Amino acid sequence: MKKLFIVLCLFGISVTAFAQEEKPTIDKPASPELTALQTAASLARYGYANYSATALIEAAKIFSETKVQDLGMKGVPADPQTVTEKDNKLVLDPAQLLADAKKFAGKDKVVLAYAKQVEKGLKSGSTRGAVGGPKYGEGRVYGKSYTDYQAKFWANELAEVIMVGDGDNDLDMYVYDERGNLIASDTDYTDQCVCRWVPAWTGTFTIRIVNRGAVYSDFAIATN
Repeated sequence: MKKLFIVLCLFGISVTAFAQEEKPTIDKPASPELTALQTAASLARYGYANYSATALIEAAKIFSETKVQDLGMKGVPADPQTVTEKDNKLVLDPAQLLADAKKFAGKDKVVLAYAKQVEKGLKSGSTRGAVGGPKYGEGRVYGKSYTDYQAKFWANELAEVIMVGDGDNDLDMYVYDERGNLIASDTDYTDQCVCRWVPAWTGTFTIRIVNRGAVYSDFAIATN
């Protein structure tokens, strides 16, 4: 009986020690491209919520200047017939942002001139699409559902994923490796998530966006 008690005590100590083991701290700064995209998405959301032409123009400028690749999506089936469209969509297309900014600007000549200046940059070809750069996508996740992305990350190098929603629901983000192991997550009560980790090996990771709310959410997502 005494031996059993000692074994149980030792087991309890080992479990406690394992539970309290701290994960390595990632002290590297966030990638400038990801920071820019996160800022642009937040500006776009703010602009539409507050009818701010300047916020939309700044968002369009950042999106047009940040070079990224398209992030392919594996969506979860949902019935669009059961979904009611919302007014507060998260628009992230630079051309549409500028068009809406002009509407909000009204007859403000200064703001309209700034919008035209950014628009010239779009037409001159300074748009997204760098090979080998960050990956970027825009998606929709339905209420009480999820959407998956897949992206490849290199071993022993910092991996980053950010996501910004349209403000209607609590969105969570989970990252799984090829074996289905949960590697990182952000499960706070907002719709802006950030996951950062250092892969032990080079491989394809699944990034899952989960909608905790009842209605759909549009979102922007980017990786380094």
